[in-house]
Amino acid sequence: MNGALYDLPDDVLIYNFTFLAVPDILVLRQTCQRFNAITRLPIVWTNAFKLNILANEYPFDAHDVDIEHRTRHAYRLASRWLADSPLTPKSETIFIGSPSDVIRFIPGRQHKWLITLSTGSSSVLTIWDITRQQKCSEWSSNGAMLTGMTINEDPESEATVAVSSSQIIVLLHLDEAGTLHEVRSIDIDLRAVTLTGDIIAFTDDISKMVIYNWKTDERAYLDEGGGSHHDRCSEVIFTPSTILVVHVSSISLYTRPLILDGQTYIPIASHSFNRAYGVSVPTPAPNNPLSILIRSLSFSESDALCTSFKLYSLSSFPPILTSNISYRCRTLRNSGVMLGKCATAVWIHSLEHGETLVAAVYPGPLNPTAAVRLRVVCSNPMDNWITMDYDEELGRIALGSWSGRITIVQL
Repeated sequence: MNGALYDLPDDVLIYNFTFLAVPDILVLRQTCQRFNAITRLPIVWTNAFKLNILANEYPFDAHDVDIEHRTRHAYRLASRWLADSPLTPKSETIFIGSPSDVIRFIPGRQHKWLITLSTGSSSVLTIWDITRQQKCSEWSSNGAMLTGMTINEDPESEATVAVSSSQIIVLLHLDEAGTLHEVRSIDIDLRAVTLTGDIIAFTDDISKMVIYNWKTDERAYLDEGGGSHHDRCSEVIFTPSTILVVHVSSISLYTRPLILDGQTYIPIASHSFNRAYGVSVPTPAPNNPLSILIRSLSFSESDALCTSFKLYSLSSFPPILTSNISYRCRTLRNSGVMLGKCATAVWIHSLEHGETLVAAVYPGPLNPTAAVRLRVVCSNPMDNWITMDYDEELGRIALGSWSGRITIVQL
């Protein structure tokens, strides 16, 4: 024990602890009862969070009210990304249920909930408790076929999920017990793509997009000009001044209306991507431009089937290509790709026998080099993954298979 350090007043110690890395704070905690008590003060971890996490633009759980837990988890996860070493999962959680077409983490709520959608003749939504590792509840629409769902980005909103079926959209609220309750149904022959707060984006995947406030019934229309049935809308990104409509192989940018006045708006810019069959655009980090990750088809010089992952910056139009990764693949069955706002990404790669979950970290806060770092996270010899979701803030990936097996990987 350094006597000079121990003899300092508490306020001076707290100030000095501000400049320590997270592991150093934890080492000091073990040295004596006084340091143990001081390193448990919220002010110490508030300062550590600002210095170690915010200043470095590392991902963190904004909904975690325990500032020490939030800081330590974010630091541990960032350290794993920054280390040029294997990204072996810390843990895996397994559920067994019905085959899932869509799988999503529900934000907030202590990050304990996972929701899956099984479409087809036995359409059902299933809520899973990740913490207790069990199924909580199921919801179906009186035998109606469910065609899609979107999760609210705002965990405090009354409507947790919007589920689409023929001629109707149903808004559901998830209670603390893990049960879904109907909030409202909307008679409309469109598909819900994005739900953020009270605003829903509906589409017919061809030419019609509606931005709708489900509480006030106010709306505006986006003219998409009539596209291809194959260019399915995957998401709509809202920024304070713009709306970005993302299709599988094209994007359109609109000025965001100040009010939903019933008017029709035309795009201020558009761009198409050649041979795209997977796309991801994360909600942008503050003061950072949007990025888009495109998964596309390509062929090698020997005509072997290849898949390419192209990262574009959307700071201007047309988008600027910043990275292109290409390698051979066996099949195009897995089109999933997920990009986080801190420049990490995950995707499923088909091999000669089986498939692997690949993690990429692009140059940015978690990769100080100019090269993209690729790691294999885990493998699946059963070759049956069909859907996935990625929570960059917590470092979790959910993988759903056609057999009904759900795997949650914690990095």
